[in-house]
Amino acid sequence: MQVTVRPRVSLLGLTVAIVLADSSVVTIALPDILARFDVEIATLAWVLTAYNLALALAAVPAAFVARRRPAPVFGVGVVVFAAASLSCALAPSFDVLVAARAVQGVAGAAVVCSALDLLTGATGDDATAARTWALAGVLGAAIGPAVGGILTQLLGWESIFVVQVPLLLVALLALRGAVAPRIPEPAERPHIAANLALLLVSAALVAALFLLVLLLINGWRIDPLAAGLIVTVMPLAAIVAARYSRRIPSPWVRAASGTILIAGGLAALGWLPHAGALWTVPPQIAVGAGLGLALSALTERALAGRSAQAVHGGWTIAARHAGVVLGLVLLTPIFTADLERNEKDALAAGTAAVVDSHISPLQKLGVARDILVAVDDAKSEARIPDVSDIVGTQDDAHADLASKLQEQLDRAATNTASRSFLAAALIALCALVPIVVGRRDMSV
Repeated sequence: MQVTVRPRVSLLGLTVAIVLADSSVVTIALPDILARFDVEIATLAWVLTAYNLALALAAVPAAFVARRRPAPVFGVGVVVFAAASLSCALAPSFDVLVAARAVQGVAGAAVVCSALDLLTGATGDDATAARTWALAGVLGAAIGPAVGGILTQLLGWESIFVVQVPLLLVALLALRGAVAPRIPEPAERPHIAANLALLLVSAALVAALFLLVLLLINGWRIDPLAAGLIVTVMPLAAIVAARYSRRIPSPWVRAASGTILIAGGLAALGWLPHAGALWTVPPQIAVGAGLGLALSALTERALAGRSAQAVHGGWTIAARHAGVVLGLVLLTPIFTADLERNEKDALAAGTAAVVDSHISPLQKLGVARDILVAVDDAKSEARIPDVSDIVGTQDDAHADLASKLQEQLDRAATNTASRSFLAAALIALCALVPIVVGRRDMSV
């Protein structure tokens, strides 16, 4: 079966999107994974870190291998990635899950780097291949949490990995009739300014791709399916922005504009006036549009040059996923510290609300005890409890107390993520430095 150019390009783009979506696709599933394996929350982060760290470390070596024989590297990478995905779904322990995620990362590096050279062979044009590869990467990074949330709610977190297997194996059809690679040019130095900006932008996006979904599900008690649908705002905005980004001729203007939009959207998430999903929509639009502009422009500039596409692609992937790891390292301590601080503030405010309520004194003691037990239980699941189930709403006094307590908990959850979002906004603004310094190179 011969695969023509357009289907081959689509299959390669789909594969790149799947691999890069895996850096964030399990975010909404983390509470369910926590319940399944009963590990510490700090340990749970390795489900994300193992994949992104392995991908970052393996990207450049994989690129040098793929530059001469992209088709075999792509084929082996896809098969190993699919096998590792199945291992994730069937993992009997948390250690096996983390190990399988690391294997996914190494295989994913081989897939995305070789796919870039295969796209060049399919399209016959470096620029078209770079744009297609960049767009697939933007789409994958942005849509990961949404897809993960929908699958988790409907079929369970294991389905995230099971669904990938047939999609990836179908992508092997892209190798049928693939154009033999040209003799690669000598490897050039990476574009330091563009890759450094990519690293910082990716670190900042950790807050939007990871912390936001945790706030929606764990903080505001929104179901994974609904949370997945809510965060589709970002990928939709990213797709639209990337689609029309070429109307801005200067890559550095696109990169700078996108970075400013990302920083503004993250700052808005840090200053939410109230708890509620609708308040996140305008900031998500800003972050998504910025993602579409900045990542596409920076990726295209990072890929520019006479060197084999896979080599520059390797540096680009390494920069992006090293940025994700950096974001996790920088933002997790801030989030954890604020979680403890706001928990104490919420308990103090909740105690005052119980004391000031109009229910009977004996009922106050019982309600206070039940709330403390519920909060302790919820901590092990990393979720804010639903106070109405604890206090009850049998009369106006109980309903009023339940409303006040839930408001306190919602405010605490919102405040917990606030400083992390603002820190991420500052990281995004730092990306303007290499963008401005390297603007001459980016304008070529």
